[in-house]
Amino acid sequence: MRSVSSSSPAMRWLLVALVIAVGAALAGLANRLPSPQPTDARATQFSADRAMRDVRSIAVRPHTTGSAEIEETRRYLTARMTALGLDPQVRSQVAISARRYLGDALIAGRMRNLVGELKGSDPALPAVLLMAHYDTAALSPGAGDDTSGVAVALEVARALKASGPQRRTVIFLFTDGEEAGLLGSTAFFASDPLRNSIGVVVNLEARGDSGRALMFQTSPGNAGLIDLYRRTVPSPAADSLLVTVYKRMPNDTDLTAAFDKGLPGMNFAFLGHQMAYHTMLSTPERLNAGSLQHMGDQVLPVVRALANAKILERPRKDLVFADLFGLHLVTYPIWLGWGLALVAACGVAAILTIALRRRTIGWRETLAGAGGLLVLQIGIVTALMLAMRVIVLALGEAASPYALIGQFGWLLAAAVFLGFGTGLLLLHAMAAGRPWMAMVGLGLAGLLVSLLGKAGWVPLGLAVAAMLLAFAGMRRPARLGGWFAGAAAMLGLLALALQVFLPHGAHVLVWPVLLLLPSLALVLLAPERMVQPFGLMLAALPAALIAGLMARSGHDFFLMIGTSLPAVIAPFILVTLLALTPLFRLTDHLSRAGGLCIALGLALCVGVAIKARAPTAETPDMVEVFHLDDIDRGRAQWVGGKLDRAGWVRRVLTQDGGTPRLQPIAPFAKDAQWVAAARPVRFARPELKLGLTGSGAARRIELVAANRNGGRLMRIYLRSSVDLTGLRLMDLPVSGTLKAGEWSPVAFHASGAERVRLTMSGGPSGRVEVALVEVRDGWPEGSKALALPANAIPYRRSHSSMIVARSSLTW
Repeated sequence: MRSVSSSSPAMRWLLVALVIAVGAALAGLANRLPSPQPTDARATQFSADRAMRDVRSIAVRPHTTGSAEIEETRRYLTARMTALGLDPQVRSQVAISARRYLGDALIAGRMRNLVGELKGSDPALPAVLLMAHYDTAALSPGAGDDTSGVAVALEVARALKASGPQRRTVIFLFTDGEEAGLLGSTAFFASDPLRNSIGVVVNLEARGDSGRALMFQTSPGNAGLIDLYRRTVPSPAADSLLVTVYKRMPNDTDLTAAFDKGLPGMNFAFLGHQMAYHTMLSTPERLNAGSLQHMGDQVLPVVRALANAKILERPRKDLVFADLFGLHLVTYPIWLGWGLALVAACGVAAILTIALRRRTIGWRETLAGAGGLLVLQIGIVTALMLAMRVIVLALGEAASPYALIGQFGWLLAAAVFLGFGTGLLLLHAMAAGRPWMAMVGLGLAGLLVSLLGKAGWVPLGLAVAAMLLAFAGMRRPARLGGWFAGAAAMLGLLALALQVFLPHGAHVLVWPVLLLLPSLALVLLAPERMVQPFGLMLAALPAALIAGLMARSGHDFFLMIGTSLPAVIAPFILVTLLALTPLFRLTDHLSRAGGLCIALGLALCVGVAIKARAPTAETPDMVEVFHLDDIDRGRAQWVGGKLDRAGWVRRVLTQDGGTPRLQPIAPFAKDAQWVAAARPVRFARPELKLGLTGSGAARRIELVAANRNGGRLMRIYLRSSVDLTGLRLMDLPVSGTLKAGEWSPVAFHASGAERVRLTMSGGPSGRVEVALVEVRDGWPEGSKALALPANAIPYRRSHSSMIVARSSLTW
């Protein structure tokens, strides 16, 4: 784009660098963590150091639902709750999950929830429930997920007790079986005696062991809760865009069970350092006490305010909200959001109309700018998708499932540099009027993504669309005014569209458009001011604020899904790039700057691939080997998911002289596994009985199963020649049908040696096959204790034994 002035390019690029630095500093401000309060902090304050005592006591080893270790955890929590005067009760209940996870047709178990109460001065009022789960994923000590939540809840209980009786009773619920499928919370909200006395729920979670604690989910009609959160929390971390997006994701927490019963509530979690999520790395030493403090600094005032509220507001309207860099929570109703969106769009339209009437710009170059913004977006997305696919291919099949998660910082930096570099090179092509340059790059990148990726031909289709836009709008060198006007108008239209389809998240575009209005007015109506210090500063200040907002939101979204979908950061790069456009003339060495960013981004991508292939203590490889003993078929096997580079998996598989082969082990796994013969093991056969009860139309198939080897979990695989209906598990009704011809897995957790009874109807005639798998921790006695290689940890089903019994029934 041609300059209106010959002002120094060096000074302009220096200003651009300063704006980016200020934006990064604002994002850093938003993500700062408080210092952990010491153990001698005021009794009514939250102290992370005090909470860490519980983390160190609980997160010593994995304590999975149904394991012996969770019994120890339960005893510890019972003693702690007793010391706090909560009068804890263990609720033993059979629970059936209303949801299906990991392909299971049915998930159930015997849950043992811990419930305690801090009595209020008016116990007749609806209570406040503070909830966290005390079980962990297999093989994870769970310092983050969710011992951190349990420890925060205990410290909140201590602080509330120290401040004297609250108006309302506060109930503390530590659920069992969250990792298995929200079983403990499902049981509580289905039948616990206290469930009907609850007025509001606060849930605590974690998806890592660091980072700021986000208030990431609310119940519908959240105006009252958000207003209370705004008034009470000194360092808020919440955004209605994240809340809205999370609602559309296939994720659940214990709070889901409360929402299913119509209860209002809020969800808190921190997401940083996800290498620790469900792995052996989730230890007290790695847990960031500052994250714990940040969660407590939000949860304690929220629970205290709810517990002392005269009334708990009923759900009404939803609010738009977002924190300004952790300093203040901005909130407003939807109607005001519509007003801001219309002001933004009308402001752009008014400035654009005046400029067109003055003939400062023309329609053609304005339309080219609008199309150019879409070209930039598609180009940045395609470049990031291509980079990701190349990295994945470079890692190969032997890469750890967590390989890229461990390179979060490097991958984020690579995505930022590649995104800005791609945008700058496309801007250079637009400024020079060279559509072929952009078209060749877009076409080649889109073709490669389609050929190498798993998204089919969609990337190529988008690239072709961008090529057509480039051909239509880039055949003439663009001027700054017209291009910027068209791009701003397109962003305004996108903001309006977002307001229509995602009204609680539209502020992510509406606010930048509002902030761009001064720059747009200067560029179109007073271009001579853009070469003066006043004009540059007037454009630089909102650009810095936009850069900060985009960096904060982009970081949060990249933290959620960026290691699997780096292109999620593309819209935030695009908006930042647009805000910076008035500060440089698009003939000011754009190709050099873009090439430098691309080079840095590619270098970082190479660094990501190299570091991801070289495990370290902080980013270890993940290995998996389990023992499968099919007793009724007289066959024992070692099974591994993949072969690691260090050769450890192969050594375990071959320890009994077998030869590893990649083969299916249906129905116990969907994908082929590495399998080798194992020596016979003297496991007791799990109890499995099949029979018929009743007669005629009342005839039912009865299945009785029980663990006989100390297993923590049983999985029952059923395949019938007819549909199985009318299921009842432990005399509880189960919705759904087990389809004919398919293996249907039924999981039952923490049954111990208790007999599990499943009945169903199968029509007048048919045949059903059953494979019962008892899952116990540890390999069989006598197995070689092969030391793990340096920088490797077990995951998923590793270091467990699966003992199979089979039966069938024809009627």
